[in-house]
Formats: sequence, structure tokens, C-alpha cells
Amino acid sequence: MVYFIMGIVVVLAGWLIGSWVFGPWGTILIFLVLVGLLSYLYGMVEDLRARVSSLERKLGVSEEDDYEMSNEDIEAELERELAAIPGTTEENHGDQTKRED
Repeated sequence: MVYFIMGIVVVLAGWLIGSWVFGPWGTILIFLVLVGLLSYLYGMVEDLRARVSSLERKLGVSEEDDYEMSNEDIEAELERELAAIPGTTEENHGDQTKRED
């Protein structure tokens, strides 16, 4: 949000300076500079998106939606995570739930 407000201030200041220095052509000049800047930034963003997608393909990262997992998949993932924590077993986990009740 800060960059958005800062951009508005810079554009207004540039427009005022451009119209003061170049007269009525200053507005057109500032407009052309802004179009060029926005086009350049759009091209850079698209280039970065292409690079990220190629890196994801090389690394084998999939963009599957984790919110559409079945209950069995969620339970299996939680069990794997619990098994990876040292000293954590289902008996200990069951004792904790009994104490919480």
C-alpha cells in the first residue's frame, strides 16, 4: 500500500514538474514515460514467472491444491509428521488428550 501511495505522489509531482517545464506537452511526456515504465515492469514480471515455473519443473515441485486432500491423506500426513518427531508416539498423544479432557 505504501508503494501505491508513493507511486501516486511521484506521478503527481512528475506531472506538475513536466507541465511546468514543458507546458502542455509535459502531460503527454509523463504519460508516455509511465506507459513505458509499466510495460517494462510487466515484461519483467512475466520473465520472472517464466523462470519460476521452469525452476519448479526442474525441481519437480507440483502445484497441487492441498485443500482438496482426502481425510485419509490428511491422517497419513499427520501420522508421518508425528512419527518424525522424536519421543512422540500414539500412546503419549493419547495420554495428552486424556489429560486435556
